[in-house]
Amino acid sequence: MKLSGVTVVDFSQFMAGPMTTAMLADHGARVIKIEPPGGDPTRHGPRSRPGQATGDSFQVLNRGKLSVVLDLKAPADQEAALDLIAEADVVVESFRPGVAERLGVGYAAARARNPDLVYCSLSAFGQTGALKDLAAHDTVVQGLAGAFAYDAEGRPTPPSVSLAGVAAALFAMSAILMGLLSARAGNGGEHIDISMHDAALAVRGGMTAAALAAREDPRAFRPEIGLALTETYRTLDGGWLCLGAREPRTIVALLKLLGMAELVEIADKPPGRDQAALRAALTATIASDTLDNWMEHLAPLAGAVGPVLTYAEALAHPHTESRGIILTDEDGAPHLNTPIRFAREPSTPNLRVATLGQDGDAVPGRSPSGAPSEG
Repeated sequence: MKLSGVTVVDFSQFMAGPMTTAMLADHGARVIKIEPPGGDPTRHGPRSRPGQATGDSFQVLNRGKLSVVLDLKAPADQEAALDLIAEADVVVESFRPGVAERLGVGYAAARARNPDLVYCSLSAFGQTGALKDLAAHDTVVQGLAGAFAYDAEGRPTPPSVSLAGVAAALFAMSAILMGLLSARAGNGGEHIDISMHDAALAVRGGMTAAALAAREDPRAFRPEIGLALTETYRTLDGGWLCLGAREPRTIVALLKLLGMAELVEIADKPPGRDQAALRAALTATIASDTLDNWMEHLAPLAGAVGPVLTYAEALAHPHTESRGIILTDEDGAPHLNTPIRFAREPSTPNLRVATLGQDGDAVPGRSPSGAPSEG
């Protein structure tokens, strides 16, 4: 696979860091996960399947990795970690700024052992800045990054996806791969600083220019709230239909199919109260029939309209199955395949989920149990 021969030492926990290293592992990297004596906290989280040995989050984000237990407060284990770093290509850590240094595995100590090392630090707010020492959950980071959506009444709605963590993981993986290219070109290693807050700020696309222009008077900036043809509407059978009509041609076609051609002018008005009449008409009309019937009736505009599925329904959708994104391990447990598809050399993710400390012999001079070898 693409990353065969790349060794990653992973000190990260929870989501962003483990997602980064899981993606690297899925494409052939040898990832050595360093866990404290009690293990990554997500090992002990909720389980969805009978007999499942680890928590759901841990199973998803840590498959295909080796597990080594090290107490980084102990000098001997700090030295063992540095021995691993000396032979690695990449380090990923998600401690708060300054903690890796206190534990003896910060960038300066790592670089002294391995000048070509690509060292990635992932944190909520980055290694510098006013909030750098603050640990925060994804929802709070998104709130501080202006990433919440708003309903038609202007109320912020809690996110259902850990956007800041996922975006940070994707930026981290990209940066790591760029760092590896540079190191292998003879330019030496690099310290990468990835902030979940930075990542959440950077994924807003076309809204970014307007927000930047409003920095001197932030209250003048108005998120796009109440655009009637990009909202969700309840159907007769309790389902939800999502509309995504933004282009003039699509707006006209959709309203004609719904028997509302006379309301096209309202769709051109500013979002919010000016579109209230259109929103009310859509609410009443879509509530008059079932989701399946609406999908059949609106089939000519598939892609501009669609059902709102739960995550489980999305995984059970025929398209998901046809893409081969569900894999099954030797115990019959399902896993998601990587979304990164190569035509000539497809990935073959390792679905093994290591028990705590299972791979202690990955540390030079240690037995499989993690204890120092005799002799």
